[in-house]
Amino acid sequence: MVTVHNNNHAVSLRTKSIELFDRLLRRDGGLLILLTLLAMPLLFSQFLLSDNGSNRALTESPAMMNVAEVNSHINMTALLESNPVDNIRPYDLDDLLRVIPYYDHAMALLIYDPIDDRFFAYYSTNHRWKRGCEELTVSIKMIVYILRRLFPQRFTPTSPEFAMVISAGDVPGVRVTSCVKKKDYPCSPLDLPPILHFGHVFQLPLFPSMIAMPSSKHLKCFNYWTRFGSVCEEFQPIRPGNPHGFVFGANVDLAWEYLVPQVIWRGEDHQVFQSIVSKLIPRGVTGSDAMDVLRDHIDELIPQYKGVVYTADAEREARETQSGKLPWANIKFSNHAKDSQMYLQFRQAGIPVTREYMDNKDLAKFRYQIDLGGGNSAGTLEKLAMPGALFHHATATKEYYFNRMKPYEHYIPIAPDLSDLWKKYIWAESESPGTAKKISEEGTKLAASFGTPEGFESIFEEYMRTPLLRVMEAYEPSMYKPWRTIVSDHVEGSSMKPIVRCTASGPYDCQNIVGKKFFQELRVDEDLIEEDQY
Repeated sequence: MVTVHNNNHAVSLRTKSIELFDRLLRRDGGLLILLTLLAMPLLFSQFLLSDNGSNRALTESPAMMNVAEVNSHINMTALLESNPVDNIRPYDLDDLLRVIPYYDHAMALLIYDPIDDRFFAYYSTNHRWKRGCEELTVSIKMIVYILRRLFPQRFTPTSPEFAMVISAGDVPGVRVTSCVKKKDYPCSPLDLPPILHFGHVFQLPLFPSMIAMPSSKHLKCFNYWTRFGSVCEEFQPIRPGNPHGFVFGANVDLAWEYLVPQVIWRGEDHQVFQSIVSKLIPRGVTGSDAMDVLRDHIDELIPQYKGVVYTADAEREARETQSGKLPWANIKFSNHAKDSQMYLQFRQAGIPVTREYMDNKDLAKFRYQIDLGGGNSAGTLEKLAMPGALFHHATATKEYYFNRMKPYEHYIPIAPDLSDLWKKYIWAESESPGTAKKISEEGTKLAASFGTPEGFESIFEEYMRTPLLRVMEAYEPSMYKPWRTIVSDHVEGSSMKPIVRCTASGPYDCQNIVGKKFFQELRVDEDLIEEDQY
């Protein structure tokens, strides 16, 4: 294991001495007297030389810039193949506070206080409150209950304190530095403490200590298992009384041979989709001329709108050839964002963008699913369950269970820019339909494993119990001063404010500490933000 020394903090020698003394006390309590005698002269001299005990402010840019130099000797191949759960290092509360500058929003410090026998979630007033933050508070309220139920002996009034960093959202709410934009990983030191992210994490190890955890949509099923020891209905087959379950072909009488031979996607257009695209279609340009413009600028479109262009081309070809065959692509929005500039451009040019809404039972009638994300669209696991084959769209992020999905075994991989979508469709539909059907069947089996007690027990162990246990075992409580003092004295911790407290004696047994005004002051107009596109 490579040890990386952190150079991110501009702290005084006095502070370093105290932190070192605290760590030595914690890890070698049996040598307390000897260490005290050895440390006293150094501590005394540093107190005399200190600048009234104040810490110098942490400057963000040098901290981010130094990472590449600090990590320059890392084996990148080993880093790509490593599992962050297996590489958790011992950490303490000071280490956790080092995570704060790397985030922009949707990150919290979760602390168990044995004196109050409650959990507290702290949020930085230097961070923004935006998309993903509601996901964060929901995740906090569920994970504290899971912690209390799984490890009751660890969380008692006689236990030491415990702390960890959690974040949440469709993508991690980290600061979009040049390293993140260029994907010049790693973008943080290897000795950064574990970050449990509830949602999609980066495919590449931009933040090597970040651990993928279930998003709140799936987390409630882990919560349900913790509470009742049975699988939630969402992971079980759809049936009367369970309209939100997985749509397996056998449950709705859908066979591969009778599925509609199209690539299908439906989802909602979001205003955030517009921010990376300039006005492409000149006013007055319509029809085939507009399509020519879009083809010339296809690389400037996000995948969802690329799919709309491919569909328009496929529909035009079907009309012109009059072959009687359906267009190969059926990728449309079921709804569009209010005042969506991209939608208006397409509509004015006469290019259809939206079609009818489809629920999962409707989508399951098609032979090829594609997971392009977007609002109100079926997730990857839901599409795996369906009787058709999944065209899995490779993106910059991944979900917690993606390591169980294997290309050409459970899904057909599609490039991030969709450049191979047509070729993969021809391969599956005309060249290797038997292989495509087999892939569909294996994908369905994988999804079905989430709905059985044996399967979900394994999933729960890998993606919940094990990471939580490893993080708990790695934490080193402070023996030198109370955790509240450590937080308040730290240059970054002073910005942290408690927002939620949880007894966690029952599900969602939490209360908000701050009112709406606190969040409104941190909220931003997301429609004006362009930097959040990865």
